[in-house]
Amino acid sequence: MAGVSPIAPTRTTAGAAVLVLHHDRLLMIRQERRSGVRWEVPGGGQEAGETLEAAAVREAREEAGLEVSVDRLICTYASYRLHTGTVVLGAFYLGTAAEPDALPVPQLDEGIVEAGWLDPLSLGEGELGPLTQRVLDRWWPVRDQPAAPFHVELWRNRSGYLPH
Repeated sequence: MAGVSPIAPTRTTAGAAVLVLHHDRLLMIRQERRSGVRWEVPGGGQEAGETLEAAAVREAREEAGLEVSVDRLICTYASYRLHTGTVVLGAFYLGTAAEPDALPVPQLDEGIVEAGWLDPLSLGEGELGPLTQRVLDRWWPVRDQPAAPFHVELWRNRSGYLPH
């Protein structure tokens, strides 16, 4: 059609994260990113041929040095990166540490500067990454109650995440 500019195809990638509780504390990592250093739960991109559950388990090992298993789906998410035409689709899972008293170890080669068992409510404003913040806002208050999985969406442009 004349006068219509072509639309670049949307690229989709997948990610997974794991929420591991220990004595009412959450396994968390502090990671250096272009936008600064923020607390997150272990998570990252899915590799070829890998399930999202396997990606969550691998990321806990790579980022916090812990072996975990995945118990159930907590939520799905879509992160729309408007400036790149990318959508990241993924999931957060509830997990269990293979050795519950094991101490997380920050994996410096992964850009992890700190790892530990934290109460996310003890963190100040802006210390959590935007996706982790949105998930914990919904899940943390009801973490001990059975609930159906929920969905979270975020939009980002070159300047950062847009208000929700």
